[in-house]
Amino acid sequence: MEAALREFLPSRFGLELALRIEERWRANFGLAQGVAVLPGQRHQEYDDLVALLIEYAREASEEIHSVARWLAFSCMGENHLWEDLGLPERPALTSLIGECFPRLRDLNSQNMRWKKFFYKQLCNREQVFACRAPSCDQCCEFGLCFETPSEMESDWQFPIALSGRRKVEPIELVD
Repeated sequence: MEAALREFLPSRFGLELALRIEERWRANFGLAQGVAVLPGQRHQEYDDLVALLIEYAREASEEIHSVARWLAFSCMGENHLWEDLGLPERPALTSLIGECFPRLRDLNSQNMRWKKFFYKQLCNREQVFACRAPSCDQCCEFGLCFETPSEMESDWQFPIALSGRRKVEPIELVD
């Protein structure tokens, strides 16, 4: 896990939960402590996801870039994104995205599951429309893509108050 991410997680979740998140995340991907994280054969997809996230970032900081890379890498997992990230529950992911990528959170107004939402954004950019239904509301798989009202009921918040966080200097984006 990147150093900036290792600093970011405890500032939001507290040290104990942040360590559990990293432990679960590493276990999900079979990564030993200190092993470099590489996207493998899906590097173009990874790069596209990172670019999408960075485009909607709250700020251009190393901290936010490390969260973008962590999210993009975790999209390569086979479970729900919040599970692959090692987060305690789905609303924690929505809160994280809302803080780091608020405009992207606002775009997901129908609460599509995040991994599906990210890939839908990428497909829309390339004008690839895989869905046969004229709109999501009419699709027979609506329940697979969108959270149910009971899944959205949590009022999950970061355990650590955000007002006390340190200021992170912006970094210059390099192509």
